[in-house]
Amino acid sequence: MKKWFALSFAFLLILVTAMPAVASGNDQARHRVLQNLVKNDAMKARILWVDLAANLFALDTQEEVRDMVEKAAKAHFDTLILDVKNYTGYVAYPSHIAPHISTSRIDKYQGYPKDYDLLSNVLKEAHKRGIKVHAAINVFSEGNNDYKDGPAFKHPEWQSVFQRAVRKVKAPDGSTYDLAGVNTERGANQLVLYTPEKYKVSPANQWGAEAQVVNGVVTQVVDRVHGEPPLEIPENGVVLSGHGEAREWILAHLKAGDTVDMDVVETKLVPASEYPSSSVFVNPIRADVQEYELDIIREILDNYDVDGIVLDRTRYANVYADFSNLSRKKFEEYIGEKVKNWPEDIFSVTFAGGEEKIVPGPLYQKWIEWRAGNIRDFFRKAERLVHEKDPSLFFSTYVGAWYPLYYSEGVNWASKTYQPDYDWASPDYHKTGYAEMLDFLMTGNYFSEVTREEAEEKGNPDWYSVEGSADIAMDVVNEATFVYGSLYLLQYKDRPDQFKRALEMALSKTHGIMLFDLIYLEEYNWWPIVEKAFAKPARPPHENPGLRKLISGD
Repeated sequence: MKKWFALSFAFLLILVTAMPAVASGNDQARHRVLQNLVKNDAMKARILWVDLAANLFALDTQEEVRDMVEKAAKAHFDTLILDVKNYTGYVAYPSHIAPHISTSRIDKYQGYPKDYDLLSNVLKEAHKRGIKVHAAINVFSEGNNDYKDGPAFKHPEWQSVFQRAVRKVKAPDGSTYDLAGVNTERGANQLVLYTPEKYKVSPANQWGAEAQVVNGVVTQVVDRVHGEPPLEIPENGVVLSGHGEAREWILAHLKAGDTVDMDVVETKLVPASEYPSSSVFVNPIRADVQEYELDIIREILDNYDVDGIVLDRTRYANVYADFSNLSRKKFEEYIGEKVKNWPEDIFSVTFAGGEEKIVPGPLYQKWIEWRAGNIRDFFRKAERLVHEKDPSLFFSTYVGAWYPLYYSEGVNWASKTYQPDYDWASPDYHKTGYAEMLDFLMTGNYFSEVTREEAEEKGNPDWYSVEGSADIAMDVVNEATFVYGSLYLLQYKDRPDQFKRALEMALSKTHGIMLFDLIYLEEYNWWPIVEKAFAKPARPPHENPGLRKLISGD
């Protein structure tokens, strides 16, 4: 049966390769071939991702690189995705454009060899063993917020502008204090709210003051630094707990009998450097930002014999960006009218039950469409740059496989033929799909549960699983390109059998596999598992000339 399938598939492939460029015919053939390809175990990509930060000092010598590549070859990987520019904006090769990672101020990067050329070393060792190397570039993340370090701080005008909603607690005298979170750990100078749904008494340590609130009225205030026990959380109330400056605010502005408003919301537009995120994203539509990122790709292509380029973090940070003046201007040009209420006509933010909730405005769908179109347009520029330099190079990307939620990053990685049926999708949203531009797509099926049933048993949608998310990915890409399921090995720590099941599921559902990351194969000593799973010979579909011609539409 397997021999018959292989012969039939080979015959079909010959027909496809010889087929004249008739759009409808090729389109039908592409769907048929890529659907059948999933069943062909001899045509599966086997890709290993090498994260820059995680493996920084494990690959900082030629000998260490050689050892890693030998292990990858023994485990039958055909491709390494080497992270050469990570989220900080620093690179792992001598660049005339971007700063070298040895110059970063981040503590864990200190001591890295000056101007060490990781990319050159990996290429040299991998190509000796017939392993391809694709350079991965974190595109629109350009700094680390904890250290205020990276190109985004050298060029603060690049930074994305976020709509940030802050929930405040308001005292009777009008004084307010920012609420840092609900049922979260209380940090320095933070005010946190604790509810009976999670706690019976306040879990905070004694170094703060607390106010018990029932039906909006303060019933008790204690200063716990003098040894008072934690306050009970009443069934019909909450406890406010403050440390440092928040402690002082409670003691100065709240007393028993006061009415307190805990639902005040203040919206601010803040740059990425003031937004609570470790990554500092830049505005994807700025011309200078785009040219900078394209110059880095161009520099790599001009100076290194890479086999492909992979775009990572080629997106917005989240749904709250970008609300800069430039984005407002360009969006108004896109819709052909002024936005009367900015940003409320896009969306506003409320807090319900302690959780932040987006309330869509009248322009929300067009905004989601516009953002996805911006990212698609950059992909088009990058794809042209790569393939005009050398048509044999591969152009791909990594995305999260949670497609129903991924719109929030301003990304539509689906085929332009796929029209999503979600309340956030406009009638023209499908036009923003970019799958057709890719030689292959790696989808992060980053879920601990393997099957749909396991996800539902956890109380989650069935696509919160390797199986369900892989099915969605295959559906939305609609055979526009090859889809390689991807696994985050940390999610299977101490569960090698679950990892094996996830690996088998991803391979059975898609055209190949990407494993993230090298560091976990090393830490968990899972090389033998992969070597056994990949024991039979296989070839990545994107390297087959006939198949590549088929998806390119040539």
